[in-house]
Amino acid sequence: MNKNFSTTQFVWGVSLFLALFVNLPIIFLQLPRLEKSGIAQLDVLIQVVVCLVYSVFFIQLVYRNAKSNASKSKMIFEIFVILLIFLVVLTTLNVLVIGLSMKMFPSVVLRGVLLGGIAYFFSRFLIETERKNEILLENEHLKSENLLVQLSSLKNQLNPHFLFNSLNTLSWLINEDKEKSQRYLQKLSQVLRYSLGMQEQSLVPLKEELALVDSYIFLLQIRFGNNLKIIKDIENMQFKIPPLSLQLLIENAIKHNVISTASPLSVWIELRDNVLIVRNTHKPKPNSEGTGIGLVNLNERFKILASREVEIEQNEKEFKVVLPLIAE
Repeated sequence: MNKNFSTTQFVWGVSLFLALFVNLPIIFLQLPRLEKSGIAQLDVLIQVVVCLVYSVFFIQLVYRNAKSNASKSKMIFEIFVILLIFLVVLTTLNVLVIGLSMKMFPSVVLRGVLLGGIAYFFSRFLIETERKNEILLENEHLKSENLLVQLSSLKNQLNPHFLFNSLNTLSWLINEDKEKSQRYLQKLSQVLRYSLGMQEQSLVPLKEELALVDSYIFLLQIRFGNNLKIIKDIENMQFKIPPLSLQLLIENAIKHNVISTASPLSVWIELRDNVLIVRNTHKPKPNSEGTGIGLVNLNERFKILASREVEIEQNEKEFKVVLPLIAE
């Protein structure tokens, strides 16, 4: 409401300025007679009011066409029509009301063209100003959204279930295999350090993200053994990706699918044509449907940072997510 009101004020204010500007010669000529002659006052009033209305309609016409992405031919035709109406109305009033001759017609044409030209540039200025404001507001929104998504991703990584399972596995390893427990603790610290260090990062090199995945896979395979298989097929590392993206997808696969000796879970991470494909066997646990917030947040991050959305495909045997990558 305030935006529309401000735009209307701007249009009328600019139009009044333009109407006075193009009629300055007439106002100066009539200035000595304004106090004594009613015709002089009426002359100035008619010229200014008609030019004011013409300018308002002209600016709104250009503004409306630009906003709706109308064709140039349509806009030129409408400009021609509104100019023609201006010429007819002002010439008629000059002749019938003021008593001027048709010799003044070239002056009317000159003012109509001059006023239209200046009004056009003011219209473009208004449109560009609004676009810049919209971009600034959108950028602020995207920054806020990005921070919220990063915070959500961090919470997802450091959720109590992950820490509980990791510490529980570590406790078991200390008693069973002290050497392996040391490696497990080292990998766990790498995962946690990476997660904390990525709080302020929007994008990370794919190589760093895969290093996290390697540490994360080590933790998971200590826990699940041969019941979990994660296969990577990635040769080109010259890309960037939002941090913790792969970890989220692997965690989702584990959370929602059965993992057992009879039903092992396989996850494939493949690079194909500048996209990263993460797919897993689909054997959902009973009552394992989640809120979907994790994938929604992940999609929002890619929309912000890569200007593309995440693709999700699912069938009875496989669940697949396609992540667009950003070239370094």
